[in-house]
Amino acid sequence: MPTIAESRFWPLLLDRYYRSPSIAMCRIPEVELFSRISLGFPVLDHCGGDGYIAALAFPGCKLDACVDIDAARLEVARCSGRYAAVKWGDVGKKLPFEDRQFTTVINNSGIEHVPDLRTALVEIHRVLKGGGKLHLNVLNSRFFDNWPFDRESLAAYRDWQPFYHALNEAEWSARLEEAGFCRVSFIDYFPPEVGRILADVDFRYSRMYLKRRFTLTTLLESLGPKRLLTRRWDRRLGGLRWDARPGEGVGFTVSAERPDEPNR
Repeated sequence: MPTIAESRFWPLLLDRYYRSPSIAMCRIPEVELFSRISLGFPVLDHCGGDGYIAALAFPGCKLDACVDIDAARLEVARCSGRYAAVKWGDVGKKLPFEDRQFTTVINNSGIEHVPDLRTALVEIHRVLKGGGKLHLNVLNSRFFDNWPFDRESLAAYRDWQPFYHALNEAEWSARLEEAGFCRVSFIDYFPPEVGRILADVDFRYSRMYLKRRFTLTTLLESLGPKRLLTRRWDRRLGGLRWDARPGEGVGFTVSAERPDEPNR
């Protein structure tokens, strides 16, 4: 049962997100599971942002392309030299790439925030080669089923953190197969009890940063220098396990394949 503190990525993530502990926490299984992917090149980092997650998961590896809708974050990715190509694009409409250009597409916690999931998946399918693979890290319906606060707080959270597609395994399988994918599989992370801790921290901190609303407890625990805060969150979160049994995790890595096309 691996714990958060046992991950080699924890010190780096905690150092970067010491004032946003839920982000540091959530990234542990995402980066751990992505780092175990056997990449087939060319690779597209879909909703790749500034490229930080890909750099952690695949150190020393220059990926072929990154696409995102956030121009400022893309400029950071461009300057980093982590990608051969960096392109702006609305992934819910049209990807700025040719058909069958990539062997692997990765998306870390981005696609659930794209309103038009069907078009996004069809576009990914279009740019993948036959036999190419898609890997998504997403929170699922169990994250919200295990919400630790009242329904009103959940509605508010989903308003400022728009999860359009908090789907379960059957729903993800159906959406992917409808878009032309096959061999859909899942690796779960964060058991329900840990998911509730993640939801608690993320609700409180996102409300503070995005809505400027907070309790005294949240304000006090967020104050202090980096050294103090990293120790505080390491004590509180480091001992939590991040893996989960199949069908129990509040998040999972979803993998799927575009069927091979031997006659092409």
